[in-house]
Amino acid sequence: MGTRISLSPGGRTATLTVDSDIDDRARPAIESAAAGLPLSVRYLTLDLTRVDFVDSALLHLVRTVDRSVTGRGGLLRIAGLRPQPSRVLALAADLWPDARWDAYGACSGLN
Repeated sequence: MGTRISLSPGGRTATLTVDSDIDDRARPAIESAAAGLPLSVRYLTLDLTRVDFVDSALLHLVRTVDRSVTGRGGLLRIAGLRPQPSRVLALAADLWPDARWDAYGACSGLN
């Protein structure tokens, strides 16, 4: 349970795998793991394959991690969305379309 980070050779790409539900108790540890990535990382994939449940903490997490990655000229993608987390991101995209939730690759075709 928790998070794992895997870096590609050369360190420009990383995958942050989350192995637990995402709520306000889990969010700080995930944000801390993302903040600890080497500055060489430009492309980060947030792998949520093992995440069954999220609440609004996912939205805060995604925005915080995105600011960190894009601040160094990178790109954040989300992979492995299960139905409930996917619905939360699709709802966020419907409610706040200007926030570009679909840019993470999580919501395309769901709106």
